[in-house]
Amino acid sequence: MATPDVFGLNKLKKTMEHNIMEETVRPRRNNAWTMHKRHQIKISNHFDSHQSRLRKTIPGEHDESVPQSYNTRTKQKGITSGCNTIKVVKTFTDYCDRCSLHGLKYVGDLQLHPLERIFWTVAFILAVVTAAYFITLLYHKWDDSPVIESIAARATKMVSIPFPAVTVCNMNKARKSVAEEILNSKNPEDALNKILLKDLCDESYEIYSSSTVKDKDVENRIGNWDTIQNFMTYVRQPCHDMIQSCYYAGQLEKCEDIFNPSLTDEGICCSFNKVKRDFIFRNPRDLSDLNVTFPMSATDWTPEAGYPPESTTRTLPWRPRGTGSHLGLTLVLDAKIDDYYCSSTASTGFKVRLHNPVETPKVADFGFLVSAGEEYRVTIRPIISNASPSLRKIPESKRQCLFSNEKYLKFYRTYTQRNCALECEANYTLATCSCVPYYLPKDANTTICAKRDENCTTEARKTSEIRLTDESANTSNFGTDSQELSPKRCQCLPGCNELRYRGTLSSSAMSGKFTLSKEYNATNQTYFRQNTAVVHLFFTESQFMAYYKSELFGFTEFLSNTGGLLGLFLGFSFLSAVEAVYFISMRVWCSVLQRHQHAAADRQTSVLLTNSSHVSVVTPYPFAQ
Repeated sequence: MATPDVFGLNKLKKTMEHNIMEETVRPRRNNAWTMHKRHQIKISNHFDSHQSRLRKTIPGEHDESVPQSYNTRTKQKGITSGCNTIKVVKTFTDYCDRCSLHGLKYVGDLQLHPLERIFWTVAFILAVVTAAYFITLLYHKWDDSPVIESIAARATKMVSIPFPAVTVCNMNKARKSVAEEILNSKNPEDALNKILLKDLCDESYEIYSSSTVKDKDVENRIGNWDTIQNFMTYVRQPCHDMIQSCYYAGQLEKCEDIFNPSLTDEGICCSFNKVKRDFIFRNPRDLSDLNVTFPMSATDWTPEAGYPPESTTRTLPWRPRGTGSHLGLTLVLDAKIDDYYCSSTASTGFKVRLHNPVETPKVADFGFLVSAGEEYRVTIRPIISNASPSLRKIPESKRQCLFSNEKYLKFYRTYTQRNCALECEANYTLATCSCVPYYLPKDANTTICAKRDENCTTEARKTSEIRLTDESANTSNFGTDSQELSPKRCQCLPGCNELRYRGTLSSSAMSGKFTLSKEYNATNQTYFRQNTAVVHLFFTESQFMAYYKSELFGFTEFLSNTGGLLGLFLGFSFLSAVEAVYFISMRVWCSVLQRHQHAAADRQTSVLLTNSSHVSVVTPYPFAQ
């Protein structure tokens, strides 16, 4: 049956042909394939639009087309499903045509030949894969090596750091005059000192195999800190006897005021410019350490915080005054060779160690030797390490350093790698040997290790030091180190802000023809050449290079490099991401809302068709057409 003229199909056909020829014709594509596809798309769109308009005008009740058009449910569902597919394809083609990504508009251009669209699709995928590959490499570099250590932009001034702490030890373990007095004494009170003296100097002496040590009380006293402290103080050379004269910054100083006794692995030694024990230990009164009174004022200096603003040049730790030996520290040391009873090494003289003012030094194995009868010049060079505060958010395993508040030490207030190592060794030795060597940090009631524990303490010390430098080393053959010396408990990384000192030593033998000056505080030239050493410690530069750790790749750098790669390969920007979000979310939501509005209008039209023979219906949502 022919279509009634009221529907205007002939006019519609002419209008569609006119629109097809007028609207989107591209001069560069006039082939048959393009014209055929364009013709199909336009006919389909205009036909759908015309059907929508037809629903507004309801034909008469005798028209047979009414029940055929609006009473078939299956046909409506098919049309709705087809509309959903068309909406998705249309949304995708709109996104491809409007987005700012390079090449994607050719992928969604339906007017192009399929081979052309396949070419641009492959090119776009290759660009995405290439960009993803380089971004992955960039991410691994950012994740694996986020920290760079470089030279600081500004040099560190000499006055901003302290003069190094200097610890001097006589290699004589016990004075001969005191040792002979103990051995020849008939006083029963000296019986314990005799045992300790043989334990100190006689390598073959077995202290607990002696018939003297039968009393349980005597055995307990040998492992008591007070007993060990009194004995070492008695037999060791005191500071005022060892240091004959000392000059600092060209001024003569009272050596007993600026040098204080300190406990080291070499015994009781003398330290200069070391801070008070209240600024070294957390609970100094609960520890077994020397109770030394400092006559001069001291400040709470740390490598990370530096000097407080109110500190002066005469506040411990002292600052350098200038360069050259005349503005450094000069020491005249008397070894008293004739008073040697037993030496810690095969030679005579002194061991000297430069260290951080807040650290307890290990002198026995790390100090440099100073022999009597020679003059030494020690040039000091600080090793300064600083770090950017932004490194705190980077894991410790990647930045390989610790800030002072990131690791709690039981005994020490300030975290340094050396303090951490000493505390770790003390804890491990206590766990394996049930005692602690006298020079390590410990509680006041901890048992002191004696000669019978020497093998155990030596192995414990060796094991802890190996594991500190190499956690993968095989040390499982000793005790329970796998439990007591776990990497988490004894991982002593360097401090992010740390200060160390290195000394360059030069020496020359004393001449017998020089005149003893007043500064040497000596009158006998022969005795002076045989027993005395002169040591000059000084800086040679007023500014020093510092190492600075900072982020190699921060998040900003990573984002910038990633954006550069995406822009290079895809033309991607932040607004490109906004476009994708818009078409995925808002555009889809609007399409769904529009479809629901059309469905509501169709349902209302269907009801009116059933109840009315000839009614003119206006769509309630004109914008939904």
